[in-house]
Formats: sequence, C-alpha cells, structure tokens
Amino acid sequence: MPRYGASLRQSCPRSGREQGQDGTARAPGLLWMGLVLALALALALSDSRVLWAPAEAHPVSPQGHPARLHRIVPRLRDVFGWGNLTCPVCKGLFTAINLGLKKEPNVARVGSVAIKLCNLLKIAPPAVCQSIVHLFEDDMVEVWRRSVLSPSEACGLLLGSTCGHWDIFSSWNISLPTVPKPPPKPPSPPAPGAPVSRILFLTDLHWDHDYLEGMDPDCADPLCCRRGSGLPPASRPGAGYWGEYSKCDLPLRTLESLLSGLGPAGPFDMVYWTGDIPAHDVWHQTRQDQLRALTTVTALVRKFLGPVPVYPAVGNHESTPVNSFPPPFIEGNHSSRWLYEAMAKAWEPWLPAEALRTLRCI
Repeated sequence: MPRYGASLRQSCPRSGREQGQDGTARAPGLLWMGLVLALALALALSDSRVLWAPAEAHPVSPQGHPARLHRIVPRLRDVFGWGNLTCPVCKGLFTAINLGLKKEPNVARVGSVAIKLCNLLKIAPPAVCQSIVHLFEDDMVEVWRRSVLSPSEACGLLLGSTCGHWDIFSSWNISLPTVPKPPPKPPSPPAPGAPVSRILFLTDLHWDHDYLEGMDPDCADPLCCRRGSGLPPASRPGAGYWGEYSKCDLPLRTLESLLSGLGPAGPFDMVYWTGDIPAHDVWHQTRQDQLRALTTVTALVRKFLGPVPVYPAVGNHESTPVNSFPPPFIEGNHSSRWLYEAMAKAWEPWLPAEALRTLRCI
C-alpha cells in the first residue's frame, strides 16, 4: 500500500533509529493500539444485548456504554487531532494492525501479555496459564482479525460516516407479528397399551486417559486425579479405582463397566448420545487427544450396544481449543474439518447418508 505508507511517513516522521527498522519491528506499537481498542470494545460490549438484527428491526437510541462511547469519540477526535487524519491513512493504519497480528512474533507477544495477566490475577496455576494461552492464542488472534473491527468500521467510528459504516453497538427494537398467540393445549398422555420405546441417554462421559488411582482429587489444577496432580495429604484419601466425587473425570475401565452393564438392562430401541467425550484438561489438549477419545469411546459403545441405533451429537468439549467450532467459511488449519471428518468416519455405521453429509458440511 504505497499510498498509505507515504501518508503515514508524512504525518508521523520517524527517527533515525526507526528508519532502520522494518515493519515487524514497528508492529508492537500497532499491536498495543489494537489491544487498547479491544479493551474499549470489551467495555462497550458488556452492555450490548443484540449484535445482529433480524428483518423488521430498526435501531433505537444507544444506551449504556455504547452511548457513552458515541459521546466520547468526538471529544477524542478534537483532543488528539484525529479529525485531521485522512480516511486513507486511517484505513491504512487499521489494516496494518490486522496485518501485524498475522505475524508469528506478534501472536507470541499477545500470548505473553495474556500469560502475565493470567498469573497476576491468579486465574490458574502458572503452568496452566502458560499452556492454555499457547493453545488459544492463534485462534483468539484470528477471531480478533476477522470479527472485531474492519478498517472501514474502525474509521467510521473515529472519523465519521464519510469514512466508513459503524453500527456494531446499535440497539434494536424487534417488531413482533400481529397474529395472536394460539391458546395453549395441555399435553395428552398416551392411551393405555400404546406402544412404548425405550431410549438410552448417554452424555458427558469425559474419559481421562491420564486418570491415576491414588492421586490428589483436590489439586490446584482445574482437573485432578491424574498424573501430575501429586499425592494427597496423609489426612485425605486419594483418587478411587473407579473415579472420585471431586474435580476428576473417569478412567476407561469405568466407562467399560458402565457400557457392559447396559446390555442386560435393555433392550433399547435407540440411543441418544450427546457428546462431551474428552476430559476437562482443556489447557493442554491436542487434536490427536480428541480424536483418540472419539474413536476409543465410539468403539466401546459399538462393542457393548451392538446393533442398537445410536444418534450422536457434538459436545462443546469435542474440539480443541474447547468450544472452538469455526463456521464453514473458515478454511485451512483454523477450520474444524479435522474433527467433523473423523466423526463422520467413526459414526458412519449409525447415521444415514444425509446426516453424514450435513456433519461434514457444518
């Protein structure tokens, strides 16, 4: 962007030392500006209730933090002289922020700041802070780059509507239909002798492949009863053979015992299996860990329940990072295709072709 670059150099002369540095060396300043902007967004979003608008909706006057932001921004333009910025310079600046966040060193800088904050606020033990930040940092920076503010939106906020469109903080009224609500109908119980279906419901099995009997069930980490949890004090028992009522998940032998006992409890007409197969060790999971949990527990369900139809669903713990399910237009290493393809392969004996197709196209 030579046009933007020339404007930036003309508006902001660089020292001799700065002139010898490349764009990567200048990136921390842009990065901090982006982080400050993120904090402002977080403050404003705390009072935002609706960030999208269905048909038949129209904006109302902004309230709460968004209203204060709308009042403050014009003052900032006056105080800092932002009104003198040309629109191309502004868009070039925010484009540079987005480009800077794509660079690996800058992602690492964001992670370093997050680790320090996690430790300072004592959110988790230091080892957990470091591991979970490293696991999440790439996705979080990618979400920022794609979702928070485009250069046009940022400059519309700072310089006015002539430089871009800004309506993220708009509140909305939704026009309800004029058709009256139908009167409620009480449910009718089935007639005596009506057909009955027996449905087995499985959920949140959470297999911990690092579960270890005797370990501390009340350790400092978010998940205990496992290798690395340490031994409990002499006054307190350690993790049990089958599991523990504490911050612990289950060993595989418990799941095997559970599933093997379901055969005599049957027969079942179908099984609803609503996911959450992996453990809660969300700070150092890998894709290989998640796929191992998927294939191992799926094989156990098929082994012990045989030909019974199983209808599985995707739980929030299936992916890594946890809760990370990018929309279909996200491709490459940030997509969830690695997970959906493995699920389709593992669950193919249970699901019809149409369900497998939609699973692969989530």
